[in-house]
Amino acid sequence: MRKAMSTRSTTPRRSDVIRLQERLAFRLLLVFLVPLTVIVVLGVYAYRLSARLREVEVLERVSYVDRIYTDTHNVPWARHEYEVLAARYPRNYRIYVRLGALYHEDGQPARAIDYLTRAIALKPDDWEAHSTLSYIQLTRKQDAAAIEAGEAAIRYNEADVQAYNNLSWIYATSSDERLRNPAKAREYAEKAVSYTRCRKPSYLDTLAEVYRRSGRADEAERILLAAERTSHPLCGSPRIALSGEETSPAGAKADDGAERPPMATASARGR
Repeated sequence: MRKAMSTRSTTPRRSDVIRLQERLAFRLLLVFLVPLTVIVVLGVYAYRLSARLREVEVLERVSYVDRIYTDTHNVPWARHEYEVLAARYPRNYRIYVRLGALYHEDGQPARAIDYLTRAIALKPDDWEAHSTLSYIQLTRKQDAAAIEAGEAAIRYNEADVQAYNNLSWIYATSSDERLRNPAKAREYAEKAVSYTRCRKPSYLDTLAEVYRRSGRADEAERILLAAERTSHPLCGSPRIALSGEETSPAGAKADDGAERPPMATASARGR
């Protein structure tokens, strides 16, 4: 009888000890978890801050090289600078866009396309990469590829007037009749002219060509004459924030002697 009572008295004591041990274990766990959580949060913040600082550093360097290149047009120097940056920051798409434009300027379209493809892989919605790729494909007379890249450019940036102009030219004049689209040619040419308020002669020439090819020679002459006085309805449209209209290199000549419309590469834009 006494033995049974002793067993019952020790059972609650053991239960109390176990609960006490569990509480101590939980508190010890908290002692370790709270600092660990703080360390993880601070680590994530430090990583993001470091990434942001790297991005700012890249932007500053890119801006510097762009500025010097705009003043000197020294392709070998600019290309070397960007290649150094690409080796240091291999995940930065902006550098690859610049390299693509520069290799095109240097007459190496295959390498230019390779760099632009890398840029698009890193940032699929970068309009400048698509716009520059469209330009290069057009100079290579790869109209289908130029259309694909150009449509992507205006999808991601509705103010890329250079892409509108180039696409309009392709839709109006492509040697592949399957790619011609008179309706889009007119729409895009009118947008390019309207958004720049008739201040880009090359865009006016494209629109005039679109009108002529659609049997509207009188309208083609009228837009060219009216643009001199900015009296055409397209010349008075509200101006929007534009991309790709600052400068343009000379138009490239096709093998058949027909002039391709001038198009600005990333390097020519002076960004």
